[in-house]
Amino acid sequence: MADVDPDTLLEWLQMGQGEERDMQLIALEQLCMLLLMSDNVDRCFETCPPRTFLPALCKIFLDESAPDNVLEVTARAITYYLDVSAECTRRIVGVDGAIKALCNRLVVVELNNRTSRDLAEQCVKVDATDLSYPSVNTCVHYLKLPEYSSEDIMRERLLTATMEKGFHLN
Repeated sequence: MADVDPDTLLEWLQMGQGEERDMQLIALEQLCMLLLMSDNVDRCFETCPPRTFLPALCKIFLDESAPDNVLEVTARAITYYLDVSAECTRRIVGVDGAIKALCNRLVVVELNNRTSRDLAEQCVKVDATDLSYPSVNTCVHYLKLPEYSSEDIMRERLLTATMEKGFHLN
C-alpha cells in the first residue's frame, strides 16, 4: 500500500457516475486498507489528511445516487478515521448536510439485504461520536459519557440530557 498515490485516491473518490463508480469503489477500498494497516498514524494522516479526505468521503453520502455497496465502504473509511482521532468529528460535522445524509440512509435501510445492513452498522458507528448523549444506570450509580472531542460538546450534551424526561441522577 506504500505505492498508493494520495492525489489519485482523492481524484477517484470524487468520481461517481457510471463506470467511474468502480474506480471510486477501488479508491475507497484502498483507503480503508491504508488506514487499517497503517502502523504509523501520523504518517498515514500526512499521506491522507482528514482535512482533505473526510469532506470527500462525506460528499459521497450527499450523492443520492450512490449505491449501498459504495456507501458501506465510505462509512467504513469514515469510522477508521474516527477510530484514530475523535478530532475527525469536526471535519464531518463541518460538511454541510453530511450528518443528515448519514441519518437519511439509516431510514431507508433494508435489514434483509446484507450490504444495506452493513451500511446501517457503519452509519451508526459514525453517528455515535459527538452526536450521542450520555446514558445513566441509577441502580448501580453509573454514568456513561461518550468520548467527546471537546469539553464544550460534553457540557452541551450533559445539559441537554439532564433536561430530558427519564434522565435522573440521584
